Amino acid sequence: MFVRKINKEQPNIISKERKIMARIALVGASSRVTAFLGVLRNEIYKGVHEVVAMFDIDPGKMEGFKEKYKLDVPCFTDFDEMCDTIKPDMVIVTTVDATHAEFVIKAMDRKIAVVSEKPLCINAEQCKQIRDAKARNPEVFAVTSHNARYSPLTLKVKEMIDKGVIGKVLRMEYTEMLDRKHGTSYFRRWNSRRACSNGLELHKSCHHFDKMNFLLDSKAIEITGMGDLTYHGQKNPHKYEGKRCHECEHKDVCPDFFAYDKELYKSDAIYTPDLCIWSPDIDIEDNYAAVIKFECGVLCTYSICAHSQYEGEVIIIEGETGRLEAKNVYFRDINDQSNTHDTNIITQQTLTLCRFGKGEPESIEIPKGVGGHGGADLGIFGKIFSTPPDPNIPTMEDGIQAVLIGAALVESIKKGGNVIKVQEMI
Repeated sequence: MFVRKINKEQPNIISKERKIMARIALVGASSRVTAFLGVLRNEIYKGVHEVVAMFDIDPGKMEGFKEKYKLDVPCFTDFDEMCDTIKPDMVIVTTVDATHAEFVIKAMDRKIAVVSEKPLCINAEQCKQIRDAKARNPEVFAVTSHNARYSPLTLKVKEMIDKGVIGKVLRMEYTEMLDRKHGTSYFRRWNSRRACSNGLELHKSCHHFDKMNFLLDSKAIEITGMGDLTYHGQKNPHKYEGKRCHECEHKDVCPDFFAYDKELYKSDAIYTPDLCIWSPDIDIEDNYAAVIKFECGVLCTYSICAHSQYEGEVIIIEGETGRLEAKNVYFRDINDQSNTHDTNIITQQTLTLCRFGKGEPESIEIPKGVGGHGGADLGIFGKIFSTPPDPNIPTMEDGIQAVLIGAALVESIKKGGNVIKVQEMI
């Protein structure tokens, strides 16, 4: 039997003063929510949390989701109806990025605890709306699921910076590579339409911007950037161009054909994740770079390529007395259409400390991660779903700061590289 302790004045708020069983509603039948679902089914959380409902605008997908993941809960296509009927303690928002703000704000105003998948939202206007909603509801537990800061490698770098191992940080370089499996997957999905995502600057790079803020314990004040669509879409017309792979006349011969999971997507009337990667409707960048100035005085150069020969990231942090070089890269068969984040890959992960005049660089041991995203998923979920939740988790404001950098970068690219004042976006 599930038992929860109720606070009559604030019945749906998770607080540090009480240990409760949270009745959780999933908002969005998405692939990302499966990570949350897997953790909530762990023995650790049995009797502590329970998934009680699901919301999505696509009934067919909810049906497929329930069958595939053996989830027996009522489904709703109306968020307010779900909240009125089920009265959840918490909602986990993993819908299309452009709609996160709507459900995050509605949840907070209903005094329902909310966990939002990254990005928290997609533009400065939504940031302001969320900030205002949080100000109206300061007591409501509301966090952004920025899991990337909890990878063992990132946490080790943070530990060394905070201990002063390299002295005062002076500059940072951050290079991200998405290979032609992972990177191209975004251009098969809704992410490739700016109206839904506002670009990878928000959907993908917010991970990296949050890590920068986290590592530097600061926030961005200025940014300038350039970007383009260099590999996918209309700039690269393809002889097999179509609309969706499963209905394309070229599906038997196109080397880029993608077979989506029809067990999950029961109906193709609303959306299927097999959009043509050469479509002229793609209107986001797949290659961009930026220079970011932080409040602490650090300058950071950042770049991402979504059609690289291999996957991973390289982060270099130059300090007054030392230099950290963090490298995390993956090599795999890009023609393998299994899980985008599969683990059957060759990984190279290193952390090197260099000091001028000190001879050989020092190799730093990195703790081994367990679970999704190299251990980052378990790192953040353990904090969110502990009872009481860990207070040191990414807040709504952390989510806002990551979004502001991305939104400012989009604006700078649109204006030909103009310097944008990040905090003045709101």
